[in-house]
Amino acid sequence: CDRAMQVFGAMGISPDTPLADSWTLGRALRFADGPDEVHLQAIARMEIKDARPGSSAPYLTVPPRA
Repeated sequence: CDRAMQVFGAMGISPDTPLADSWTLGRALRFADGPDEVHLQAIARMEIKDARPGSSAPYLTVPPRA
């Protein structure tokens, strides 16, 4: 949506197009959904848990604690 607002220029932030409303709604949903870092961490945990032994397995495992 940011790119579309850039293309439309000043009209992209005016109430004449739905872009400003779309941007506001999208931004509000990002806040309501939670921090991006939490989602990335959850995805990383799922990927590591589901990793199968193979050539890339050493790169997808958590190193043991010292």
